[in-house]
Amino acid sequence: MKTVCIEEQELTKQIVQEIQKGEVDKAVKKLRQQAANSSLLPPSWLLKTADALEHNNWSILSEEFINMDFIGKNGYFLIIAPYRISRQCQGKVTLSAIYGKMHDNQEPSIEQLEHLIREKFGNLNQPIPVNLSFTEIASCGNVCGESGEAFIVPNGWPFPNSVCGPALNNAKEQGRRFSGSSRECIQKIFEYETANLLLGPLEDEINGERYRHVDTQVHEAGHASGLGFSFKDKNLLFQNYSYAGVEEWRADSLGFEFAACTLPAQEAGKLVAVNFCIRFGLDAHRLGGLEKDTDVYASLVSLEYLFQNDAIYVTKNGQLALRNLSYPGLLQAVELHRAQALSLTRRELNLKSPTGIFYLYKVDIHPSTQSIFQALVMERCQGLWAKLQ
Repeated sequence: MKTVCIEEQELTKQIVQEIQKGEVDKAVKKLRQQAANSSLLPPSWLLKTADALEHNNWSILSEEFINMDFIGKNGYFLIIAPYRISRQCQGKVTLSAIYGKMHDNQEPSIEQLEHLIREKFGNLNQPIPVNLSFTEIASCGNVCGESGEAFIVPNGWPFPNSVCGPALNNAKEQGRRFSGSSRECIQKIFEYETANLLLGPLEDEINGERYRHVDTQVHEAGHASGLGFSFKDKNLLFQNYSYAGVEEWRADSLGFEFAACTLPAQEAGKLVAVNFCIRFGLDAHRLGGLEKDTDVYASLVSLEYLFQNDAIYVTKNGQLALRNLSYPGLLQAVELHRAQALSLTRRELNLKSPTGIFYLYKVDIHPSTQSIFQALVMERCQGLWAKLQ
């Protein structure tokens, strides 16, 4: 049995390699070969993937993706399809493949988060996207390497209603990014003790992966709150990078709120630290910059509210420093984030027309905040993320 599994894994890797080389016909043939004797991957999914590749019909994968029937008994999965990413306000679609093994990590429960959303906002307008963490085995296209996505959002796939499917969090790629340029950026941007506080949860060899997982799951719950991400996306309410950036900030901030409601302050503060490492150590340095990129703008908005909350200051050495150097203090630092996001979400639920979001989703950024962000965050890390687009 062990030999059979090894052979099947090698065949799956070969399929990913064929996609990478553009040899689609060979990949289709091997997919059908694998489906005949597969013990790790669902045969139905493999056959439908082969048909989708052959006929360029991705709708046949929709139902099994949404229901997560593409995952095998032991957590192994293979997805092959065009995947769309956005860089510098430009969409880029590439036939991509990701082969990996899911982690058994189910906290916090979706039911718990759904209860919180109904408690705070009265109703839940869309299901909370499930966040699945996995270890990558092989990949290519827009879900591969530093220039691809480490957090694979469901609406990037072309399957109808894919937004109802799971988000996939690549633990291997996330770990590589955090241990490399992201870590160095945090150490350049923040003074020594603040940087150590922020990096601590990610450098925890036992719990680091769990913290990353929980952070992304509460973030997805944030997206589901209010009118819901899928509704906004379908109604073209993210017409420019700034509206989408405020939505990202809103999801972050509601994630902090949900963490504060479900975890001890020490643990909830660690999730804030993980988020800041992502936003300031990674997202702030995307090449689109402040005038094009959603994630850069979300990072700027987060810094604005840190200053408004008097939670952060600039040292004499030109670095950012937190006033309260503890994880409960870090949770207090985002109190204004949480309050503003709660208010914004309640206001959007009371809109008479969804297009009112164009008015609501505007944040006044103080000129000094923008100057500090450009000089002490973006310019300080130039060159470290040369491949990030």
